[in-house]
Amino acid sequence: MLEQGRSAVRGASRAAGLFVLLGGAAACQCSGAAPEPAAHRSERTFNTLCGRCHGSDGKGGVAPEGVNAPRNFCDRTFQASRTDDQLKQVIRMGKGAMPGFGNRFSDLDLQGLVAKIRSFDPAPEKP
Repeated sequence: MLEQGRSAVRGASRAAGLFVLLGGAAACQCSGAAPEPAAHRSERTFNTLCGRCHGSDGKGGVAPEGVNAPRNFCDRTFQASRTDDQLKQVIRMGKGAMPGFGNRFSDLDLQGLVAKIRSFDPAPEKP
């Protein structure tokens, strides 16, 4: 009789665990939260990580004495002299006082960050 009671309790525990597991899965699927669009994610990432030094306007900032100032992305000469792959490399590996982010970003994230950096490129001067 005691064994029957233990078996019933184990069965109820399993059923409760399964209910919680399935309920949690259903909650995840039905939460209504859509994945964040890549452009929004890139904007948020830039403002959170890159904007601290480069400014939300991309104009760079002031550095302590003896350290190069953060890059001004609004500089036409800079924009024209760097390839997208070079920008990705600097994001991954770092340069000077800028830390490298390694593999923290997917290729899609890197493309988004490069697009954000390119968005600061001033319009070419008209002749």
